[in-house]
Amino acid sequence: MSIKTTNTAPIYVRLMGGLGNQLFQYSTARTLADARGTDLVLDARYVVRKAQHSGFVLEAFDIRAKILAKSSQSKFSETKIKWAKWLKRYYRPMFNIFCETGLGVDSQLAAQPNGSMLLGFWQSEQYFSHNKLLLTDLVLKQPLSGKALDISQSIKAKQSVALHVRRGDYVNNAKALKRYGLCSVGYYQKAIAHLSQHLTDPYFYVFSDDPKWVVENLSMPGQCTFVSAKDITPEQDLILISQCKHQIIANSTFSWWGAWLNSHYDKIVVYPTPWFNEQAINANDLVPHSWHPIAKNSTA
Repeated sequence: MSIKTTNTAPIYVRLMGGLGNQLFQYSTARTLADARGTDLVLDARYVVRKAQHSGFVLEAFDIRAKILAKSSQSKFSETKIKWAKWLKRYYRPMFNIFCETGLGVDSQLAAQPNGSMLLGFWQSEQYFSHNKLLLTDLVLKQPLSGKALDISQSIKAKQSVALHVRRGDYVNNAKALKRYGLCSVGYYQKAIAHLSQHLTDPYFYVFSDDPKWVVENLSMPGQCTFVSAKDITPEQDLILISQCKHQIIANSTFSWWGAWLNSHYDKIVVYPTPWFNEQAINANDLVPHSWHPIAKNSTA
């Protein structure tokens, strides 16, 4: 739905986290800007400064957005952003900064005026699933080549299932481990069994930051290829996941997007539940209803 307005100021969004989080932030803000017929401006200061995961990896996609200019940064200074975050439960928006207060869909977001900055993670397809223009944005500027292209051609020729195992920061960062928890061996084995039961001759493509763990702990079917490699970029990994006909994802926004961008109408997507270890976090709006849940802590 397009909202007519005489205010031509852009919508701003703060980028935080890795590629999956940046895709949520872009898609939500871009959809709001499209509804207003205005521009989108990305504040990439945090991801550039922190170099978290891959830094400003969103720029690898054919997005419709401008970057916050240095001359405009005082409008949304780091001090203003800190105050807006500290007081978000009592007063928002502050300094034209609209902060997310929880992971459930925020009904007030659509009412924020042009010139506002969105500050949050906005992890629900309900913010943007109706915006068909996004599908033309979320493609790589540079086509797949080399090893990534070879794998892509293999994926398209088979009954392909992407299996994503994320460990990395979930293992090495105590705060992340407490918040998210790890998907168990049992989760993956039950997910593999579920796909094997519903598909004829499935072929599994493993995407992981810890392939050694996968080899040592999961009983993979004979038809299996390990994809992740140093010469394949994170954004190429995500596109390859999306090209698979089905997905087994981790509790990770990275593989969430790989599954969401899968355009096969008959896709089967398995996801771990609960998504978060911390029960106070509301994840009810995070996962599409058509996806199949399996307990994250399942026993083998």
